[in-house]
Amino acid sequence: MKKYIPLIVGTALIAGVPVAQAHNTMTAYYAPAGFMQDLELRVTHGCKGSPVKEVRLKIPDDMMRVSAEHNRDWVVEMKMRKLPKPVPGEGGNMLTETVDEIIWKNPRSNLPGSGRFEGFRFRGMIPEAVGKIIFFRSVNVCESGEERYVDLPSELLEAKTPGLPEKLLKFMTATATPSAFMIIEKPTRPQYPFATPGPKK
Repeated sequence: MKKYIPLIVGTALIAGVPVAQAHNTMTAYYAPAGFMQDLELRVTHGCKGSPVKEVRLKIPDDMMRVSAEHNRDWVVEMKMRKLPKPVPGEGGNMLTETVDEIIWKNPRSNLPGSGRFEGFRFRGMIPEAVGKIIFFRSVNVCESGEERYVDLPSELLEAKTPGLPEKLLKFMTATATPSAFMIIEKPTRPQYPFATPGPKK
């Protein structure tokens, strides 16, 4: 599966389209199914030159056990939502709610409107659905205006979708405000070299 992204980036560079610099993106395009994974949303610019003062990130519905990295420059807020039924959590506890949205706000200094980028780090349990593409909708709130990277592809895309590299490239370049995304792949080995505890009964 890892042949996809080099094809996408290579095609974009040939076409003169700076895909990785144009929108909010995940810093990794792949994640192993079922892993507790460190993740990062990269914000590359503000709103038509206006500095960014707040970043809002919607967590995919099937991603659990989400937490945000401590950040001394931004105030971090997390909004929760109730789960339809409890799911196993860390240490064997059962979870009845999960993080729905992470908000970074009130920074010590706003992210400049251009010429700088910043990573917003968090972690969560990657869904077990190998081949699924999950989307991370985000909003940049600026000193003047906002940019909403919340659009999704017009068709369901998966790792096995014929012509996926070209379709992802079209999504990233022809869509004005595409959501950041990540492809779930089959792990090549267990995450931990030791047994992990199951849920408490």
